[in-house]
Order: sequence, then C-alpha cells, then structure tokens
Amino acid sequence: MEIVFAGFGGQGVLTSGLIVAEMAIHAGKNVTWMPAYGPSMRGGKAYSVVKFTDGVIGGPDCDEPDVVVAMNGPSLEFAQKLKDGGLLIVNTDAVDEKVDMGGRVKVVEVPCTTLAQGVNNIKAANIVTIGTVIKETGMFDIEDAKTVLKEYFESHGKGKFAAANEAALMAGYDL
Repeated sequence: MEIVFAGFGGQGVLTSGLIVAEMAIHAGKNVTWMPAYGPSMRGGKAYSVVKFTDGVIGGPDCDEPDVVVAMNGPSLEFAQKLKDGGLLIVNTDAVDEKVDMGGRVKVVEVPCTTLAQGVNNIKAANIVTIGTVIKETGMFDIEDAKTVLKEYFESHGKGKFAAANEAALMAGYDL
C-alpha cells in the first residue's frame, strides 16, 4: 500500500503520514515514511509518502500510489500518479473545483475542516482524513487505529487531546 498525504505546511500532512506509518507497524507490516516540505514550514508545499507491505519495500519514493489525500488544490498534482482503481480523498473545505478523474479512480469528497470543527477539534482536519482512508480501504481495524492514535499523541506529550483526536478520526470514518 502506498499513500500520499499532501497539502500546505501546517495542515498536518507529515503527521498524518507518520500516524498511518505507526498504524502499519502496529499491524506488523514493513513500513517506510518519507516527509517532504518546501522552504517554508507553514504555508509551503508539504507531503508525506507512506508505504507498507508484508514484503520488501524498494524505497520510500512516490511511484504509483494507491491513495492520495489532497488537502488543497495544488496537492491534486499527485492524483495523476494514482493507480487505476486507486482512491483520491479531496478536502472540499480547501479545494473549490470539482475533481473528475474520468472514473479511473474513486474520488471521495470530505469537508475535513468542517468535520473537525463539528467535533470541536479544528486542528484535526488531517486526522479526519485518516478515518476516511481507513473506512474506504479497510486497511486497518478501527479499534487498533484508535489505540495507535492515542499512543501516538501520548508519546508526544499530547495525551490530553486523545478523546478529541479520536472524535476527529471517527468523524472521517463515519462520513
């Protein structure tokens, strides 16, 4: 499985990739995570690539992703690399245009910021996307995902946000 989380710096795309990498490790997979960001940490182009499999991973580069999460319009450039039958998740709160992939891939529109606001966790639009990815792909058990999410934030000194982040995860999952 190859997933690209893309957006502007500050939208949590590096964190999303890292959390999904942790979920894959928890599931016993071989994993790579590659972050990339421009010269501006906030507002510049940022993305992360997560690859996981039971087998050998050739490298962390983005070849032909199974899933692309586009948090903003410029991130749609990654959609052209999607495998046929892949999944494109579009943050409709930041992408105004209607995305048409000609039926080549499944497009799921998610109002990420709106859903995050709905669970009183405005900074968790990126966590919403993780829930949607899990629901659409079935790649992880949702209960295991909740456990890893909680452990991730606790290990980063942000355990007090565990319930709010779980609510954001479930908002994306239940969409």
